Amino acid sequence: MAQNNYWKDIGQQLTYIQEGHKGPVIYDFFDPNCPYCHGMYDEEQPLIKAGKLSVRYVPVAYLLPSSTPEAAAILQSPHRVQALQHFEGLAAKSFAAPMGPQGPVGLPQAKALPQTLHALKVNMAVLQSAHSMGVPAILYERKNGTTGLMPGMVSRGELLTIIPNLK
Repeated sequence: MAQNNYWKDIGQQLTYIQEGHKGPVIYDFFDPNCPYCHGMYDEEQPLIKAGKLSVRYVPVAYLLPSSTPEAAAILQSPHRVQALQHFEGLAAKSFAAPMGPQGPVGLPQAKALPQTLHALKVNMAVLQSAHSMGVPAILYERKNGTTGLMPGMVSRGELLTIIPNLK
């Protein structure tokens, strides 16, 4: 992928929720209704807590009609990190239960404000510009300044193998 101007540009364009402030930064694109995205969240948490990784969670909303109001509930919260953590805790239970026609039942929702709708569109455009075909997807910057993409569910072990090569 492109050199580090791309990395700097996406950091300024994206709307995200960051967990962790040590270790290299990765962008994790997720849809609130993606069970694999919730699995990724669980895989990343021990690495964040150990100070090995900082994750910028980038919501997109395209899988189900409820994706937009669910993403809005997180992004419009005055405490985004806590809202994301609360959402993930509920999602783990929701994805274990039978699904409703609109996806998981009981997840927080909010009416998306115009600026939230714009942010979700920009996030999706960046994801598509990275040539990802879906979520979860991780974007990262290597030490040599190039940007990499890991599409799909990535295990903690796979993350540990790339961390030493990240900027």
